[in-house]
Amino acid sequence: MTVSTALPASTSQSLPGPVYAAIAPLMALAMALASPAVFNDADSFWHLAAGQWIVAHGAVPTTDVFSFSAPREVWHAHEWLTEILFAGVFRLFGWSGLAALSGLAVAGALTLVARRALRHGLSGLPLLAVMLLSLSLIAPSLLVRPHLFGLLLLAFWTDRLLAAREADTAPPLWLAAIMLLWVNMHASFLLGLALIGPFALEALIEAPSERRFKVFRDWALFGALAVLAGLANPQGFHAFVYPVYVMNMKMLASIIEWRPTDFSQTGPMEIALLALIGLPMLRPVRVEPMRLLILLGLVHMALHQGRQQMVFAIVAPLLLAAPLAQAFVSRDETSPGRDRKIWAGALALAALMVGARLSLPIQRVDGPTAPLSALAAVPQDLRDKPVLNELGFGGLLIYQGVKPFIDGRTDMYGDPFWFRYERMLAGDAATFEAGLEKYGFRWTLLPPDAPLNKVLATRPGWRRIYSDAFAVAYAKDEAESSVTHR
Repeated sequence: MTVSTALPASTSQSLPGPVYAAIAPLMALAMALASPAVFNDADSFWHLAAGQWIVAHGAVPTTDVFSFSAPREVWHAHEWLTEILFAGVFRLFGWSGLAALSGLAVAGALTLVARRALRHGLSGLPLLAVMLLSLSLIAPSLLVRPHLFGLLLLAFWTDRLLAAREADTAPPLWLAAIMLLWVNMHASFLLGLALIGPFALEALIEAPSERRFKVFRDWALFGALAVLAGLANPQGFHAFVYPVYVMNMKMLASIIEWRPTDFSQTGPMEIALLALIGLPMLRPVRVEPMRLLILLGLVHMALHQGRQQMVFAIVAPLLLAAPLAQAFVSRDETSPGRDRKIWAGALALAALMVGARLSLPIQRVDGPTAPLSALAAVPQDLRDKPVLNELGFGGLLIYQGVKPFIDGRTDMYGDPFWFRYERMLAGDAATFEAGLEKYGFRWTLLPPDAPLNKVLATRPGWRRIYSDAFAVAYAKDEAESSVTHR
């Protein structure tokens, strides 16, 4: 058997590189603007409500201000800056504005990835394939939530770290100021800080012996400034502890986005892994050791928790831009004037898409996380009383001014609270009875398939007041309530 050592063949293309680069960002924007799935997360409601509360009170809350089950419980609104942004955009443009804002965040992140690939010479169909795969990995997380802005900052941060390595210098000190935004927008800032170490070590290893002290000093100064900037948040050092605490919560296994990646059906993560395995057998691809370690860490994160696929989707192609460009040499000749016109055209198309969306306001309708009709059917006097609600309905309740039993701020409620809640919804009579005694539930708002609904249907003193495809509401009779809690 002979082994070929020939250089990779060049790939031809019929369109300029920026055309291939702009497709995925524009598709991401279109998905956010046109697909109702962008609102398929109840957290959108409470993030908006939190932003409105912060603006109204001129302060970031440090204890719970929304639920009735955890009054005065410590709650750090660590994404307060994004929540203020949500509140401002919503006030001006409603739900359409939030959809556009989220789409622009993802489109911006993908554009940064595509432009780095183009700068290294990756173009044509290989570039398009990488970008569409990245979009596919992000698509399940394309929701109106703060994590999309963490994704945008992650793309910019990683791109600038790579640029510093290419220039054989430490990152500019102004880049550390990005942490002032990031730490107050999303908890993923900790990943940004963690990326400094591998790149600094790579620079130190590759530096000549006479320059190593300077390299160490410059990178250490940048890292120290970035950490100090990260401390500039209302929670101080707690912001550094929070992500670690959340990642170690046992209840994460009960939430779909935090579960390990499921390979029972072919998906984008499986395709990405097969490409990573198969490509080096087809064409020579060399990745620097420290970057390979980062890449393996990203794969581990994405396999361990499906939510981390979007992180892999951004950082992996940034790391692999140069190696892939060497493997797939493009025949496209850059033309600065032409390329600027293409990017200007893409920007104009994006603006046109956003303008069209803003001119057609989105009206929220019933959905799996928005049981609007069910809540509207609950009498106002009953809304003011304790409710046992589905986790996914908690955001809407907060937004509508109803204090929920539980909502998406699961880190605040903790593991014991969560598992007690799960047992109640599963129809465990003893746990429900204990919850009824402790919290005094007067009504419930649960999905139709919740086992507890069957229990309440046969339980004296409870009556169904509303039911549809998304939610069922039960109420406790006044007479029964007065006997139970006399």
